[in-house]
Amino acid sequence: MHTLSFEIPEYSSKIDHTQQILFLGSCFSDDISERFHENGFNVDANPFGTIFHPTVLARFIDETIQGIETERILNRKDVFLSWDAGAKKYAMSLAELSSQLNDTRAAWKERLRNAEYLFITFGTAHAYVHQELNIAVGNCHKMPSSLFQKELTTSAEMLHQWQYTLNLLKAFNPLLKVFFTVSPVRQIKDGIIENNHSKSILIQLVHDLVKQENCFYFPSYEIVIDELRDYRYFKEDLVHPNELAIQYIWEKLSKSLFTVQTDVIANTYLSIKRSEHHLALHPESEESIKFQEQLVLRKKEFLEKNPNLKF
Repeated sequence: MHTLSFEIPEYSSKIDHTQQILFLGSCFSDDISERFHENGFNVDANPFGTIFHPTVLARFIDETIQGIETERILNRKDVFLSWDAGAKKYAMSLAELSSQLNDTRAAWKERLRNAEYLFITFGTAHAYVHQELNIAVGNCHKMPSSLFQKELTTSAEMLHQWQYTLNLLKAFNPLLKVFFTVSPVRQIKDGIIENNHSKSILIQLVHDLVKQENCFYFPSYEIVIDELRDYRYFKEDLVHPNELAIQYIWEKLSKSLFTVQTDVIANTYLSIKRSEHHLALHPESEESIKFQEQLVLRKKEFLEKNPNLKF
């Protein structure tokens, strides 16, 4: 079967295991950050949970760098939640959640200060604007639809905001390299035609943003939509890329962003981890004991050569 493929350019900047790598955005950023974690990289992802809209992501970065403490908090059935965060960020009191949010921002401020790479994945241009607060929310938290106005944010609006955010990032951490991606996950709740309209806005946005210094585009959207056009690369919902697709994207990304040495270290790290999780059928046997002894020695030698890595 013929497939439509295209070459991804090798980026001049290369990732290695000594660097801190951050991820923000849609659930696709969670999938890719998990791949980095599995391969021994120093990563952190989505401190406020999965966020889909560029405006909400920019606001998080702005307020984090500027040290702004906010309390856009709601109470739903005795659970306190944030309009800026996903449902997994919650507490049983306003004070506790406020403390969590501010502590998270403070910790991420230091991560942004020291990171060398920031991957940002945009999921949708459709925003749910809280009519009283007049902001796009990160999550509606199953609150009444009457509280929100659904809007399709224009590329021009988001470009203006993100240019401001990128200038903040550049002043705060001049060495930071920002990689933008567009999530290949279809937002079918908006409708197929509406989803395509939304994605086209995001694609225009990122291509305008990567004109700035130290900003790049990785074509995960095109890989899935144009190269992996078969539904065998999707989960049962026919919306989310499955493990086969994520692995394919990971291989494309590592080929374009890793040195040969980085790739060897990542593969060795993953191999040792898998060996550690291997369940021996007969653990008391001489063969199993020898396997464990060799694994301990292999791990020791690997960590001596790569002291910055942890298992």
